[in-house]
Amino acid sequence: MNRIVEPGNPLASAGGVSETATRLSVQPVILAGGSGTRLRPFSRERSPKQSIGLVGDESLLETMLSRFDASFAAAQRTTPASGTHSIAAPLVVCCEDQHLQTLERLERLEPSSRPVRMVLEPMSRNTAPALTVAALAARAAVVEGDDPLIVALPADHLIADHIAFGSALAEALEHAARGTIVTLGVPPKRADTGYGYIRTGGALGTRGARAIERFVEKPDPELAERYLACGNYWWNSGMFVVRASVWLAAIKLCQPAIAEACAAAFERATVDGGGALHLARDAFALCPSDSIDYAVMERVGTDARLIGVAVPFSAGGSEVGGWDSAARGTAHVTRGEECFLLTENQSTGIPPGVANRFENPGRTPLERIEVQSGRYLGEDDIVRFDDQYGREQEASHAGKGTSR
Repeated sequence: MNRIVEPGNPLASAGGVSETATRLSVQPVILAGGSGTRLRPFSRERSPKQSIGLVGDESLLETMLSRFDASFAAAQRTTPASGTHSIAAPLVVCCEDQHLQTLERLERLEPSSRPVRMVLEPMSRNTAPALTVAALAARAAVVEGDDPLIVALPADHLIADHIAFGSALAEALEHAARGTIVTLGVPPKRADTGYGYIRTGGALGTRGARAIERFVEKPDPELAERYLACGNYWWNSGMFVVRASVWLAAIKLCQPAIAEACAAAFERATVDGGGALHLARDAFALCPSDSIDYAVMERVGTDARLIGVAVPFSAGGSEVGGWDSAARGTAHVTRGEECFLLTENQSTGIPPGVANRFENPGRTPLERIEVQSGRYLGEDDIVRFDDQYGREQEASHAGKGTSR
């Protein structure tokens, strides 16, 4: 399993793989460049899903960053060897047009959390280039002899159980330290057509990790049922752990145009007064757009130079990719120009004169308790817009409050 970085290994000929690293620090990388088109209109290009309040007032980005340290501490308790890795300041990769919005969310975490570094893309080029520039930044920031272990996490994930995630992370770090590309796979509990799948092979050790045979596309319902019955197909979580040098060699092997453009954009990058690194626009504009899965992972299992490991993770983590996964048992609230979710036992206030809407975006029945205050509480004090139930004809008088 170590052959990916053993002397003379074919991948080493792609260039850059560290075979003599004396240190392996841990570099958290948050991929925050997605706009959440499948969550529209709640998530929009300038209000991406990772920055909106899906967990009370806390965005997914804030939640991910605040829980990572707790997860890493759990990993150290699970596997003492994890404690030998120092942990670097998290690195957030996002687009320049989301810079201020993301920065505002990050500032809400301080001073209680560790500092966060930012790499800004001039335009979105999907996750493979984002991970590539993160690997370049990680290697540039460490001392000689360190080959950072990148823990790449999409900002739009919810990790409910940080202890279970820490346990999976500990095992993933062990395999990645040996030079494999590790992904956290979710053993499915139902046939689901909304996820890509990983076909797993033989067991690696006694803690559940398996060799990756290949990545497969989202299936139709019949095929999803077969995957579930088979038992060796896991959901693709989109979370990866890999040494920086291994990823850079893999992307150079599989997608040389991405590797070249990212290297040029990083080499000519500038740093602003706040410490954020801005990639060179003209160089990055030449970078092809591709995902980690398509660019590299689909070749794992078919190319002997790429060794992949899937580590099981089934602790309530889910990607917010669509309404079904984002809003089970929640209310989608529009209040003026704001959009946010309320979960069970949470509340919000609607000032007089502010247009508002409450929706149930999931399948679970939603019960709402509405409390009105003021000297007049009649229904004719409400103006309704676009009411699918036809009540706008019943309340046509303008008043103190508006609802839709």
